[in-house]
Amino acid sequence: MGAIAVSKEEERRIERLRKALRIPTKSGLIRIALTALERKTEEERLRRAIEESVRRCATADKAENLDLGPAGVARRALGR
Repeated sequence: MGAIAVSKEEERRIERLRKALRIPTKSGLIRIALTALERKTEEERLRRAIEESVRRCATADKAENLDLGPAGVARRALGR
């Protein structure tokens, strides 16, 4: 693959970050950045999947809790 065109300001940002992180090469910085972005993307995908699962199950869970609630109260009232 070839070089990536970046502005002078982007070049300064890359150099500043590379030096701050003590990464010897620009390509090393890009590899680390890609890994971090991939991880963040996967975490976001997982978070959305969990939220969707919770949304899908919420109605059924509420109904089940309503059904089970009175049974628990009755056992406590009887001293069990």
